[in-house]
Amino acid sequence: MESKVSMEKEELIYKKILESGEDGISQQELAKKLGLSTRELATVIKKLIDKKMIAKKAIKENGKSVIKLFAIRTVEESNIYVNLESIEEIPCFSCKLLFKCDNGAHVNPSSCTKLSSWILSMDL
Repeated sequence: MESKVSMEKEELIYKKILESGEDGISQQELAKKLGLSTRELATVIKKLIDKKMIAKKAIKENGKSVIKLFAIRTVEESNIYVNLESIEEIPCFSCKLLFKCDNGAHVNPSSCTKLSSWILSMDL
């Protein structure tokens, strides 16, 4: 069982990596920010990688390859916003022939004039 101090360090290190965002953070930079030895930090980083909370990736910066740490966000942590207004306008949802419509059938999406007109009227 992990000690409370170890768990707190893991949380602190994960939080700092998460704060670095899409740019990531190098292990050396993280050690300086947190005042930890690179050895101590490496142990915690290995645990976080094993728990699939963070990942190491090689990134090119100023022509040099640098290994950076990135937080792995779970689906629960991600906010995904979808605008459903355009979906409401799809003519299929109000079509009386929707349940007969199928690829290869007499009524199908490929030959539907309502669907084609709607697609062509969209501002893409």
